[in-house]
Amino acid sequence: MTYTEDGSYVSSSTMELKQPASAMSAQPPSIPPFLLRLPSVLLCLLILTFDLSNAQFCYDTGNFTAASTYAKNRELVLSSLPSDVTSKGGFYSGNVGNGSDVVYVLSFCRGDSSNDSCFKCINSTAEDLRIKCPYQKAAVTWGTEDPPCIIRYADVPMYGVKQTYPTQRFYNTGNISMDQDQFDLIWRNFTEELATTASMGTSKLKFATGRTVLPNFQTMFALLQCSPDLNQTDCQSCLRECINDYQDCCRGKQGGPVQKPSCIFRWDLYRFFNSDPINLPLSPPPPTAVTQADPPAPPPANAQVTNGNISKSVRIVVAVVGSVALFVVAIVSVCCLIRRRRSNPLMVSTAKDEVKTAESLQFKISEIRAATNSFAEGNKLGEGGFGKVYRGRLPNGQEIAVKRLSQSSGQGLQEFKNEIVLVAKLQHRNLVRLLGFCFEEGEKLLVYELMPNKSLDYFVFDLEKSKQLDWPRRYNIISGIARGMLYLHEDSRLRIIHRDLKASNILLDNNMNPKISDFGMARIFGVDQTNANTRRIVGTYGYMSPEYAMHGQFSQKSDVYSFGVLLLEIICGKRNDYYYQSDGGEALASYAWKHWRDNVPWEILDPVLGESYSRSQVLRCIHIGFLCVQEDLANRPTMASIVLALSSQTLSLPVPREPAFFLRSWTEPPRNIIANDQGHDQNTSGSTPLSVNGVSITELSPR
Repeated sequence: MTYTEDGSYVSSSTMELKQPASAMSAQPPSIPPFLLRLPSVLLCLLILTFDLSNAQFCYDTGNFTAASTYAKNRELVLSSLPSDVTSKGGFYSGNVGNGSDVVYVLSFCRGDSSNDSCFKCINSTAEDLRIKCPYQKAAVTWGTEDPPCIIRYADVPMYGVKQTYPTQRFYNTGNISMDQDQFDLIWRNFTEELATTASMGTSKLKFATGRTVLPNFQTMFALLQCSPDLNQTDCQSCLRECINDYQDCCRGKQGGPVQKPSCIFRWDLYRFFNSDPINLPLSPPPPTAVTQADPPAPPPANAQVTNGNISKSVRIVVAVVGSVALFVVAIVSVCCLIRRRRSNPLMVSTAKDEVKTAESLQFKISEIRAATNSFAEGNKLGEGGFGKVYRGRLPNGQEIAVKRLSQSSGQGLQEFKNEIVLVAKLQHRNLVRLLGFCFEEGEKLLVYELMPNKSLDYFVFDLEKSKQLDWPRRYNIISGIARGMLYLHEDSRLRIIHRDLKASNILLDNNMNPKISDFGMARIFGVDQTNANTRRIVGTYGYMSPEYAMHGQFSQKSDVYSFGVLLLEIICGKRNDYYYQSDGGEALASYAWKHWRDNVPWEILDPVLGESYSRSQVLRCIHIGFLCVQEDLANRPTMASIVLALSSQTLSLPVPREPAFFLRSWTEPPRNIIANDQGHDQNTSGSTPLSVNGVSITELSPR
């Protein structure tokens, strides 16, 4: 929740009621009357608390195993949910499976969400559910995006059932600056009127927003929404419970949300919602919901919802106050701009300052030596251009991979700090997890979770090992890489450009799930930044986009290009330079394009796949690959579009143009390019151990 990250909102107690196995389809147990008479503070002590920063609630109605049919059905539901919700107008309810393995799901986005923000929220929220509720048969989450979205799944039907537990409640730390009793009367009438309006909405959208001006000239905004499957009575009842919950916990505060599985409520003294639903084919808010951009002037005292008939004198007062406010905002903006130009906030001055963000991850050198038997040669997993990787075991039994950067490596302190700070802040099921680091006695060590199945290139480019990668497994790897890149580009707290996406940087866990690794060359983009330039081009030749290799221009679309190359490699089972070396000057994209153009795309498939593949999925993946490697970056899709295309077999795709056949000597990289191909030989050589982390780090150019 954005309310909690900046400290302006805090959480109140959150209700977690224990329920029987049939609780998902029944009303919550009633609270004994004597409890209702207790002071609210005492009641808070009698109920359990909930981790609001995670925004998930995993029910204890039953568990499933990782290899069960229920697990597969849940994965199928969650993976297709972003496209299902957005294609159905922001609300989706359905089920997958039969008998005891059926998974029911219900999900909707907030009514003012755009199509893109709805997809993004559902996608990231589904990922969080997989991580936070790995084996529970029922769960609910509100996500951590703004606007939020709701996902509920269970092993019993939910459609049309009002569910008001658990409850999340937040409140603003500021206090109301007017008579509390007078405010309560206005607040109660205002919110309950909007609750009635929302409950009268359509089957696609039970949603209302509004505003009213208080006697102290402050404007109060509110938003209320029900799950569209509720009837009018249940919707209004759910929203009134939200209103009462806020009043019980947070009376006197300046705003905040209350969230239940079947409805959401929020009010604040500033406009927090969008004017209209953008792109989503939803019904517009009811006429009584006021959503104009400029708030109306204050009405007479005790008025509830304004109708725009305001006296001239009041308009003058508001105009003067507004002008002063705009002037102050302008001054502050100029000061911020000057400060930003003087100091790039993404840069950190010293090693200690930057590493402070990950102090809790710091290992002692003695711990690392004990885990790796003092970096014993028998524990060496592989060696790259900038150091070695060792297997280790912590005292708790956890196996680790330790990246030991050489003393004379080209990666300096800045690159070391960069990888620590980046990876420590990134948490996603398709990103390798950094367990810690060590910066003692001149050593620069990174400690990662051990990936027992090594890296993708170890399998996909080997004639024998590639047989372990059937088409469903390859499709899962492609989809996982896409979700991980979407997280880096859009869903994480930072906007990350990886700049070295390749097969050796994709690690595989026990279940062959992909995890993106090696962030030594990654760059952080500002919120509004779309591209950047560098004079020092680093990366792996063959995966670089033309605009980056030739002109030093990189962006999210340069990562998309790399993803397209990697996608074609996974399908073909060949390195991107295979046909260049064997057929004299032809890159993989060029080879594949000729077969696509001649309507014989099946001839590029890895022969080990045989006939055990989905023709529609293979064609779609090849199509997406060609869209990614187009020369004009404006024609390449975003990672969000790629994830959507992979999850929906019915979504139409644009016709790809001829790829960028970017040919140069594979043995002599262009001038000013620091090739990062050290992992290339180590992963194909039968005598050289593979780096489990597939690491090959190059020097990071200054931001």
